[in-house]
Amino acid sequence: MSTPKYAFQQHAYFTHVARIFICLVCISASGLFSKALAQEPKTESRSLTLEEFNKVKTFIPKNLDQDTYVKFENAYILDRYQMKPPYVFKYSDGIERKIYLYKLMDNKTKKELGMVAFYHTPGNSKTISLCIPTPNAPKEVWARYIDDLKEYGAQENGLLSAFSYVMSREMSAMFASGGGQAAPVAGAATDYDVCFPEEALVRMADGSEKAIKDVRAGDEVAAFDAATGALQTTRVKEVHTHADKAYTITSVLLISDEPTASMQAYVPSVMLEATPNHPVYTNKGRKTIETLEKGEYLYQYNSASGMFIKYKVMQVVTEARQVKKVYNLVTDKQNFLINNTVVLDK
Repeated sequence: MSTPKYAFQQHAYFTHVARIFICLVCISASGLFSKALAQEPKTESRSLTLEEFNKVKTFIPKNLDQDTYVKFENAYILDRYQMKPPYVFKYSDGIERKIYLYKLMDNKTKKELGMVAFYHTPGNSKTISLCIPTPNAPKEVWARYIDDLKEYGAQENGLLSAFSYVMSREMSAMFASGGGQAAPVAGAATDYDVCFPEEALVRMADGSEKAIKDVRAGDEVAAFDAATGALQTTRVKEVHTHADKAYTITSVLLISDEPTASMQAYVPSVMLEATPNHPVYTNKGRKTIETLEKGEYLYQYNSASGMFIKYKVMQVVTEARQVKKVYNLVTDKQNFLINNTVVLDK
């Protein structure tokens, strides 16, 4: 039986539409990255190799809603783009679609390698990873990216239209804000220097406290075991120091959520200070300090009871002060205690 002529015409039409979508997506992706790099002149990038490109596509965070900053294979970092929530699409077919955007960085050099978009359908828990190269990536990497768009676009109805919308929307936002820069986004990280002022106190493994500027690689410090809720020991692998500019410090006031034995009207409190994008451990999982909200909880170690207790966020001052030097630790257990409060490695 011969195929009706209109079937060939219909196939040609949809093929043409798909090609247009792919062209739009590629143009938007390349432009988005060029503008994103332009708005952060100190941020360096390097191009992905084809081997890296293929490897990155195999990794998907366990929880896209909570995992805003993820390391994998100790070689790469996924950092939620401007800390934005996912784009959500609800088409007439009743299928909910989400797209999460992440910056992709080299863990060692912190240079940007590209972006990763995760297309997720909650109904069937399916996630597709789309790695977006930097404009200077080799031709074979961009060719593979285009092939991925064609392949996934054919397999997954709605992916190309949703992805094209996201790329176009991000580009429009940058141009609309003037100068090709992105419009301000609540919770957007200011840079990659994730640190504490020099006087911040680190709890050591022996129970003493030491200013973070005096901590050295190889020191043993206290840490939080999320599985058991107990205190544990971790070793400092690296100490990072930054002193090349004025660093804005965010200040968070925490108060105890547990009653004290004292009859006096006294509520224990603690002040935690760090650069706005430093991650902490909360009752809602990992969050940056600048995105903390009043009423959320952090975890504070109580020396008297030997237990971690909840401390409620009462106030967040995003630009409390500026300092000229900041420090950060990299530990085996990926967390440590500042002013007895659980903070996370970046």
